[in-house]
Amino acid sequence: MQQQPFPTYQPNPWVPSPTPEQQQHVPQQPQLFVPHQSVNQQPMGGMGQPVATSAGYGMPQGYGAPSVPMAGSGFGGGGAAGMDPFLTGVAGNMLRQQGQSYLQRGQAFMQSKMGFLSGSSLHYHFSINPEYVRSKLAMLAAPFLRRWSYVRVAEQISGGHKYLPPRQDVNAPDLYIPLMAIWTYCLLIGAAALARSGPSGGGFKPEIIYNSVSSSGAAWLLHTLLLKLILGLLGIAGAVPMLELAAYAGYPFVAACTSLLAQLAGGGTTYHAVWAYGSLCMAVLLVRSLKRVILQEARTYSIDNSRHNYLLLGLAIFQFPLNAWLARLPPGAAGAAGKAGAAAGKAAARAFF
Repeated sequence: MQQQPFPTYQPNPWVPSPTPEQQQHVPQQPQLFVPHQSVNQQPMGGMGQPVATSAGYGMPQGYGAPSVPMAGSGFGGGGAAGMDPFLTGVAGNMLRQQGQSYLQRGQAFMQSKMGFLSGSSLHYHFSINPEYVRSKLAMLAAPFLRRWSYVRVAEQISGGHKYLPPRQDVNAPDLYIPLMAIWTYCLLIGAAALARSGPSGGGFKPEIIYNSVSSSGAAWLLHTLLLKLILGLLGIAGAVPMLELAAYAGYPFVAACTSLLAQLAGGGTTYHAVWAYGSLCMAVLLVRSLKRVILQEARTYSIDNSRHNYLLLGLAIFQFPLNAWLARLPPGAAGAAGKAGAAAGKAAARAFF
């Protein structure tokens, strides 16, 4: 059987022949899908035709899935990456504003409850200098002198504290002297207990210092609450800040230290005289300080004069038993300390002469 020759290729007259530019065109490889590629920038295939890059599997654009994956699809990566940026920004702003609102509410609540312990208030009541300490101790030693007016000097700068700080006004209360007085008081109690134990120190126990610190702190707190109660009964509880009341309540420890020194020196008539004078000075100081506050607030509020006189009189009388309780010593400490002091004085006199 004779084999037929293969037919030769005849160009279709209806299809134009490719131009030399088209013959030189090298078809490009199809590009892979890039998630961040813009919709308008599609990869081009052979002959300049667009090629699908996602779910179309090489099919022409329009026959397959869209080139940009929808939110939540398997190819787009669900979650925040596939969400609308506008919705994501709105939700983030709402959460951020809600968190800031809760934070501001918490700060306002803590400021309303513990505002008296803020850094500015503590710095204000510890703003002292040596001149103020000397003048304040002189006021505590003789509060009835006319040189002390007990009138606070107003602050001229708006937005700050109402009155000048202690370093600029001797009538302003501070927290430095009360804290130093309490520390000295605890050391004197420990020295008295050590003197009672004898030269060996076998009877001294560290619990004595702990008990003195706890008892002095409790007395300071109760005295502060008593002053707050007096102002509350007069209807002017908010007239004096809590830290200023704590400063006034801590000044009686200065009188307690002098009473302890007199008792350690031998007691007897000297101790009773020092105790009575110190208690009287603290009574005058507190009454004149609170009376200045009461008279100043009476211009705004109607305060019963007879009531505040009775309350201030009770506060003045309370200073005497308070000073006596603070100046108490362990049994036998006064006599032992007196003998030790006398022996030390005689030894110093013999060495000097």
